Amino acid sequence: MSLFSALNSAANSLNVIQAGIQVVSDNMNNANSADRTKHTVSQTTDPLSGVSISQYSRSVDVALQAQLQGTTSENGMQQILSQYMSQVGTLLGNTTSTSASDTATPKLTQAMQDFTSALQDLSAAPESAVAQSQVVQKAQALVQTVHSLSAGVSQMETQAKSDINETIKKVNTDLTQIDQLNATIADLKSSNQPTADFEDQRDTTLRDLSSMINIRTTTRDDGSIAVFTPTGATLVDGTATQLNYDGKVVSGAGGADITAAISSGKLGGLLDLVADGSPAPASSDPTTEVFRKLHSQLDAIAGALTGATQAGQPTSITDAYNKAGPTNDGELDGGLFTGSDSGTLAVNKSLLNGTKTIKQSAVNAMVTAMTATGRTLTADGLALNNVSYGGMVDGVASNWSTVQSNVSTQATTTSSFMTSLQTRYSSSTGVNMDEEVANLQVLQRNYSATARVISVIGQMFDTLSQAVT
Repeated sequence: MSLFSALNSAANSLNVIQAGIQVVSDNMNNANSADRTKHTVSQTTDPLSGVSISQYSRSVDVALQAQLQGTTSENGMQQILSQYMSQVGTLLGNTTSTSASDTATPKLTQAMQDFTSALQDLSAAPESAVAQSQVVQKAQALVQTVHSLSAGVSQMETQAKSDINETIKKVNTDLTQIDQLNATIADLKSSNQPTADFEDQRDTTLRDLSSMINIRTTTRDDGSIAVFTPTGATLVDGTATQLNYDGKVVSGAGGADITAAISSGKLGGLLDLVADGSPAPASSDPTTEVFRKLHSQLDAIAGALTGATQAGQPTSITDAYNKAGPTNDGELDGGLFTGSDSGTLAVNKSLLNGTKTIKQSAVNAMVTAMTATGRTLTADGLALNNVSYGGMVDGVASNWSTVQSNVSTQATTTSSFMTSLQTRYSSSTGVNMDEEVANLQVLQRNYSATARVISVIGQMFDTLSQAVT
């Protein structure tokens, strides 16, 4: 080998070693970053030019990465469901405490109990003006509670749709960023330049995206990653699709409806909450069509208070009042409660303004109606049998308390599993400081040795030059 060839080979070796030192240094500097994978530089050997950089790469466990991505989507869904079900629990006044001393009563249950108790007090003293007033007040409090709950459900539904729009904005931002990183990575790979930092950024963005929407990915030959919905709708592949939401469906490329494909992630959870497949039967999944079910159940309670007696069931409170007699002067003849749903339910205006009083002949019948069991309540997501009016509202509150508890447990379990996977993935692909220190020491020794070779070759050139002259 000539001195020029030896010098060229040594110089190439020095470049490879310097690249290796740079990669190891970057690994060590970013070792504490959760998104950092271990970066490496590989080399190839040529008989003429010696060693040279073959490619830059990073440590990735593809199978574990895919599992983590899927779990991240599931966790995103469970967390948003838990958040909203907690709001439902707060709205209804349910307690999630397991303390034996916790005696909190759901708001609607308390209002129904207070109204029933006021009727019982009036039954004991039907001529009492104070007892009459208490019944009207408690009836109005019951109505206001129903109104408050109905308005609260509507407010949550509006908030959920706003959250959908905000989430879609973030999804679109991630899709655009992935597309931009794809272009950068493809360009760098074509010139054999390091891409690991950009691939780490893309992985981070993909994890953020998967927390909002379930996806599957495919790696292209140029290093770019194509992103699809599980049903195959393109999200990123040469260009980034921008999603849209019209208040009912999410559309993707070409305006195609992809709502059904979004089955997990934060967006999937939000879409489940606001879904309404009316007039089809409500979903059997307790966390799907939640607002539809809540509205339906509140409407059913209002209808039970204002409706006629149902076949095979005890007399309704409306019929108990309307059919009682006689009606004395100044008493309300009929229509204690008016309206047909949770939004229109009301106490008769004549009772509220004091121009009429409750007819005494109806009081005992109303007490019997309020406490009688054997009623049914059928609404979206709930069917109760052999209950009283109090049992109806208890059943609604109990149902959502159970859903809330189950969702909270599932959210905790999923979050714990995701954290475990993240730890495993980090251990598998992350930077090991002990290994990097050892690699750095080897590279430094090789650098010193190669530099020494170059120095010796330089000395040989000087000696040759002096001999020639």
